[in-house]
Amino acid sequence: MRRLLLPVTALAVVSVAVACSDGAPINPGVSEPMFITGAQFVPGDMPGAPAVEDGGAGDDSGAPTTPLAVVSVDYNNVHVVPGASGKSFGGLVTTDAVAVGVRLEELGSGYWVVPVAGRDSQVANSSDFSFNASFDANDPPGERNLLMVAIGADGSAGTQLATELCIQSRIPDNGHACDPGAAVPAVVFSLQWDSNFDIDLHVIAPDGTDINPKTNPLQVSVDAGVPPADDPKIDRDSLGQCVPDGLRQEDLVFLDYPAVGPYDIYADPFDACGQPAVRFTLTIYEAGSDGALHATFTQSGELLSGYVTGGGASGLFITEKQFN
Repeated sequence: MRRLLLPVTALAVVSVAVACSDGAPINPGVSEPMFITGAQFVPGDMPGAPAVEDGGAGDDSGAPTTPLAVVSVDYNNVHVVPGASGKSFGGLVTTDAVAVGVRLEELGSGYWVVPVAGRDSQVANSSDFSFNASFDANDPPGERNLLMVAIGADGSAGTQLATELCIQSRIPDNGHACDPGAAVPAVVFSLQWDSNFDIDLHVIAPDGTDINPKTNPLQVSVDAGVPPADDPKIDRDSLGQCVPDGLRQEDLVFLDYPAVGPYDIYADPFDACGQPAVRFTLTIYEAGSDGALHATFTQSGELLSGYVTGGGASGLFITEKQFN
């Protein structure tokens, strides 16, 4: 990936916008619903004319014809998992743009300014841009437009372009938040924690099977926003090998009602990852008659680094859930 360099003129434009905040502290964007690595956050409304749906600004040959336009936007799928990091976006703008403004429609207190890279080698009169975005764990689920606008060296902006995203439920719901016709899972065991400490969710099924992320390989990408293919299975190994993922959450998803019997649930402190302690919360969600997931059990606890098992044990027993 080429390194993006923001021209001096674009930096000046951004500085002026930030300076007009009436002396209020500059929001660095860390509390925003979306955080873009290497970009600059600007409080306030994003410039440019109201958004149009993603259709590009080129002619039949693909060459852009509209000044200060976002020509195209590329990303791997429309699903976003709250708390997930590193979702890649890219696209083309007309060559009169030095930066691209980006924000989630109707969310947050400002927008991000992403520098434009060099000219594109295949599409005439266009330049490349790209960025990696992370999403806050508390982003509300549902369909949401990602707005982008081309910004010129003098601070002027074109027409905003709206591209579709859908923010998934933080609790796996079989895509129900984005497709209300999809049935929610029958049951979800969700373990969440508050620091970069590798905890593993262990569930001992009635037949003695130890369901956990280390011995049950992942069946689906986190970015896909849907439950594992084989039910039940844990959706991810969060903080695996102590690599932060912004999630700190593991979920065991039962698309269908679980087999009859007791399920023993544990929080296994696999690796402290340099942290002295971690607090966790286990929540059990069950499908209600209204077709939605409802919390039916919640319990919190704390684990110290001295309790680390390295996978040699199931960890701290939390509760037994009996299904009849």
